[in-house]
Amino acid sequence: MNELMLLAENFKVSVLAGVNLGWQGIGGIILFLTGIGLIYFGIKALKGYRFFPDQEQNIPEEDHYEPMQAKALQKVKTTMPSFSGGEDQVFVEWKIGYTVNGEKYTQIVTDNGYNKGDMIDIKYNPENPQEFYLDDEKSKVEVISDKSEDEAEESEEKTPFGYAAIAIGVLLGAFGVVMLIDKL
Repeated sequence: MNELMLLAENFKVSVLAGVNLGWQGIGGIILFLTGIGLIYFGIKALKGYRFFPDQEQNIPEEDHYEPMQAKALQKVKTTMPSFSGGEDQVFVEWKIGYTVNGEKYTQIVTDNGYNKGDMIDIKYNPENPQEFYLDDEKSKVEVISDKSEDEAEESEEKTPFGYAAIAIGVLLGAFGVVMLIDKL
């Protein structure tokens, strides 16, 4: 009986039995996964995905929207972790409310220094009152550009970030695979 206990004690089985990756193998896995992630983000960037969205106003070309005032009802704060390791970022927005033909509507807008109870000038679509844009002085932004709209769109699409991320991702992934193969 003691011999069986001694054999059982010496015979330990684990999920990774026989796998001895060491630091080189673990580093290879990390580099490979990082490379795959960079390739993914590079492809998303090439397809036009923006990691930091621009704040734009959607003002219709044919402005048949009706002016009115909305009331700042509630401050909405969203906390996002900082990817650079710094302090968390806090985004402040406002829930505004307005009434059209007896029906109440609420929307979320960016914070332009509003206080609770402020009256904000907006313009809404009479055919669909949920469609609106801010028309107050705090939200008006003058855009000055030497480029035409077509040139601006072309320069946005030709961002080197996507190509660079894919190239670095392929290099890191290949280096990680080489490290893994060398270890095995």
